[in-house]
Amino acid sequence: MQQSKNRLMGELKMSKLKKMTCLGLMAMATVMLVACGQTDSTNNEASMNKDSTEFPLTIENYTVSSEGADFSAKEITYKSRPTSIVANNQGTAELLLQLGLGEDMVGVAALYGEGDKKVAEEFSKIPVLSKEYVGKELVVGANPDIVIGRGQLFASAEWGTGTVEELNELDIQTYIQATSTSEATFDDLYTDIKNLGNLFTVQEKAQKFSNEVQKRMDKLVESIPADQEAVDYAYIFDAEGTNVNIYSGATDTYLNDALGHMKLNNIFSDTTGEISVEALLEANPDVLLLVNYTGGRDPKESLADLKANEALSSLTAIKEDRIYTVDYNQFWSYGYQILSGMEQLSTQVYETN
Repeated sequence: MQQSKNRLMGELKMSKLKKMTCLGLMAMATVMLVACGQTDSTNNEASMNKDSTEFPLTIENYTVSSEGADFSAKEITYKSRPTSIVANNQGTAELLLQLGLGEDMVGVAALYGEGDKKVAEEFSKIPVLSKEYVGKELVVGANPDIVIGRGQLFASAEWGTGTVEELNELDIQTYIQATSTSEATFDDLYTDIKNLGNLFTVQEKAQKFSNEVQKRMDKLVESIPADQEAVDYAYIFDAEGTNVNIYSGATDTYLNDALGHMKLNNIFSDTTGEISVEALLEANPDVLLLVNYTGGRDPKESLADLKANEALSSLTAIKEDRIYTVDYNQFWSYGYQILSGMEQLSTQVYETN
């Protein structure tokens, strides 16, 4: 009897010990799960916070000769995030606004074309240093940390911001858009967006905008029939009477490459210097692109004179009425606005909806 009692007591103790052990293991597991959950949460928060840059930051960029013509690679080190920016042209300012940098803008210049309506309200808050190209004195007077924009405007001239070296001597940093350099392609737009995103610690916005640009380009390319033959074009900056200002666009490789994506071919892409009417007649492009820029001749008047010019009457573009107006800001700001110009041209040249 006593043995049975002792055995029963032993079994009860063992059962209690097992229960305590099981509860202890469950508690430990709970603690571990909580700890893992905290770690995962921390990691997720860290992965979500992508806007971070370690300074000093070194970026492969450019300098340009004093007349704004010849580019050279230049490694630039930025000690900290700039907080006051001058954009040397309209399109550059609009690109910076797309990255959420409106509050950092202390000046813009060269307002030569139609603006992006999506950022028009923010753009109106930026001090305009000059509606035309801006000189170094006004740029320096705005007290910027950095000047960003079209490379050809970093020139030592009345119409130039001053060279990269001149601005650096005044403790003003520079960033030349890769899209504005010689041999640039459309892919350089993604480079600019990425570099500016890193420089201003807005990587997430930069990546989002880059994706939007890619989607627009992909959609545009897909809209062009696969069997579509290349269409040759030439630029006309203006025309008055029998005078015709023909522009080769040979150095605008960014534009040439971008338009090439929609099977438009610059017929003078290998031509330098002035282009005569005789050369235009010989080339006989399918399409003429008439440039509209603020301060220039009304494109409607130029168009009328082109059509009335007997010397040009044999041109295919004139006979078939294939002269299309393009906006200066969309094309020569070397930014994302080229897509708006391309989308418009696509509906005109290929008569798509």
